[in-house]
Amino acid sequence: MNKRENILLNDIRMLWTMGSTHLMLSKKRNEYAYGNKKYSIRKSREEIYKQMQLLCKKMIKSAKMDLQVMGKENLPKEGPVLYVANHKGIFDIVSLVSTIDDPCIYIAKKEVGNMMLINTWFDALGAIYIDREDKRGTIEKIIKGIDEIKQGQSIVVFPEGTRVSGNEIKEFKGGVFKLAIKTGVPIVPIAIHNTHKVFEEKRGIQTTRVTLNIGKPIEVKDLSKEDIKVLPKLTEDIVRELFAEIINQSQLK
Repeated sequence: MNKRENILLNDIRMLWTMGSTHLMLSKKRNEYAYGNKKYSIRKSREEIYKQMQLLCKKMIKSAKMDLQVMGKENLPKEGPVLYVANHKGIFDIVSLVSTIDDPCIYIAKKEVGNMMLINTWFDALGAIYIDREDKRGTIEKIIKGIDEIKQGQSIVVFPEGTRVSGNEIKEFKGGVFKLAIKTGVPIVPIAIHNTHKVFEEKRGIQTTRVTLNIGKPIEVKDLSKEDIKVLPKLTEDIVRELFAEIINQSQLK
């Protein structure tokens, strides 16, 4: 079997896993659907997130992805926090959901809201979609995110604003950092490596090692006014350091 045939077989296996698991969990997900008055929003999201974790772990197994997690001890025992990560591929979300037990919601670009299957779960969790061309709408969505954090909800953001393959990390955009600045919640920096190789690199599923490196929380409320002004760059530098640690570790093996 050549490489292309192997990738095609992997694609078929992944589609089967995603479709069958999605259907298997649909009844449970719908029972706790976002907005269901029978349960609180918090309870609904916790239960939906557990189901989403199960789906993501099955996807990792189906892809034969070797997920390595460094610094897992740095994950807070409880939220709310703002998780900030670089963005490599669509399997970033799969990797993060599988690793973080805190039932997070995501701030994502509006295109994610049109992605089949993913949007079903994101909508159920209460994801916030941003249209980067709509500046006023973006401000409103950031305000909504601030309100979510004040109510105890942790959020995940990708401040590069787009997926960046290879070993490059782009500049972190500052807008989403208002979520931490206005609420005082800690920022948990996370470096993600190699997820683009799971699907995007060959436009099909291929077996690879993916690594997450979780840094120590940045206590925003303890920062000086000067540090607050450069918080996006400060966080970006930390994620770059975490990313470099992954590269150095992989070179030693």
